[in-house]
Parts: sequence; C-alpha cells; structure tokens
Amino acid sequence: MVMQHANQREQAEAIGSGLEKARTILDGTRSATWVFTGDTVVQGAGQTGAGRTFSEHFGDHLRNKLRRLLDVVVNTGVPNSRAENFLKTLDWRVTRFAPEVVFLMLGSADAASGPAGRTRFRELLNEIIDALAESKTALILQTPPTARPDRKADAKGLSMYAGLVRDVAAERGIALIDHWSLFEERLAQADSEPDWWSAGGQLPNVRGHVELARQVVEALPPR
Repeated sequence: MVMQHANQREQAEAIGSGLEKARTILDGTRSATWVFTGDTVVQGAGQTGAGRTFSEHFGDHLRNKLRRLLDVVVNTGVPNSRAENFLKTLDWRVTRFAPEVVFLMLGSADAASGPAGRTRFRELLNEIIDALAESKTALILQTPPTARPDRKADAKGLSMYAGLVRDVAAERGIALIDHWSLFEERLAQADSEPDWWSAGGQLPNVRGHVELARQVVEALPPR
C-alpha cells in the first residue's frame, strides 16, 4: 500500500510539473522527444497552406535557437479528433514515442456537442490525464485559441470547452498554456485586428500558428 501511494505521488508530480520539467530538459544536454497532439488546430490541415504549424515552429526554435539538434518533435494531431477518440488512440498517438513532454490541445471538435457534451468532455479529459500519468511524461494542456472577433458568437460553445480545459488543469494541478486568454489579451492590446485566422474565422492561419508558437516558447523561458 505504501509503494502504491508512492507511485501515485510520483505520477502526479510528473504530470503536474509539466512546464517545470520542460524547462529542466531545456536547461540540460540530454536529447528529448516532444509530442504535440490533439485535434484540428494541432494538425494544421487547411490552415497554414505551405506554411508551418506551431509545433514545427517550436521544433525550429529547439534546433536553431537552442541548438538542441537531436531533439525530436512529433505532431500527432488529427482533424476533428474528439476526446473520446483521442483516449482510444492514446498509445498510437503518444505513449509509443515515450516522450519526455506532451502538449495536448482538445476542445475544438468536442464543442460541437454543445452543453450536453460538457460533462462527458470533463470526464474524458480526466481519464486522459490519468492514462498519461502512468507514463510519467510531463503533460502541458493547451486551450484552443479564440475565434476571430466577428465570429465570437459562433464560437460561444468553444469558449465553454476552453473553460473546461482551464478548470481541469487547475483542479488537477496540470500545467496549462491558455491560448484562448492569451489571444484575447493580445487582441485587446492591438491597434488593429491581427491577421491570425483562416477564411472561416474559427481556425488559426499560418500567422496564427506563429502566434501560437510564440506563446509556447514564452511559456518556457530560459532560467
């Protein structure tokens, strides 16, 4: 029983200290595997054209800025992937790579379920956290970015799901990069509306992915 509690404590510490562990990795010399996973925003299909996704920009930051030439960045985002599907494919999309750090963004597809799906989404997010805790990887949750201002009314449901990600992260002590709030803050400070969204106004375009990458990098400042 003592050993079981010790293992649970170690798992919780590994998951809950995601940003701190990532910073420790960046301070060291040992190579690492970084997995970015989740839904449409992560996958980037149809959003960036020939441009790069935010995970690719992060990979460039690792190699060119930090000179971490042997680090591996894997993107296993799947368009329209919901939390339930993600949990079923967790081994294929995450754990088989034995990553040191996992960035997880979900909610964009699940938001289509509306208010009726929120309780189940919260349950699934907790199940995903529990499953990843067994691997002792460092987990960093991400909220999806906000929609373009003129499409906010259409994205009202998505804001609720972003809030659920925020709530679960706080309840479980999980590291979080709150892209939704960071986009809102940048919008409030901008003199004019940034060109961050694809034609539909719901998903980030190539410049929006640059902004997402900037927010990830700023969440992991050098010591």
